[in-house]
Amino acid sequence: MPRTMGSLSAVFVSLSLCLSAGVTLAADLPVDVAAFVEERQQCDHFRGEEAYDEARAAEINKALDRYCSGTDARLAKLKAKYSKGPATAVTALDEFEDRIE
Repeated sequence: MPRTMGSLSAVFVSLSLCLSAGVTLAADLPVDVAAFVEERQQCDHFRGEEAYDEARAAEINKALDRYCSGTDARLAKLKAKYSKGPATAVTALDEFEDRIE
């Protein structure tokens, strides 16, 4: 039993470190890039969801319209705006596919 508790503690510590790193990254990003990253992550999440029935398909489509519409153009504009830095913005934006719509 102590071994399990130690494993759980290690998981919580790792999770806390990951979350802390994410908060630091967001704090280092320009406001418009941070907002885009948050929205596009939601978009990408729903792009990967399974529509296992009609109600879920409707929910997913609504989320895709909300979070994905216009992101191709916004990503291109942000990449142009921050092409010379800061590096955190360039790196964050490069994580996303250019064309998803």
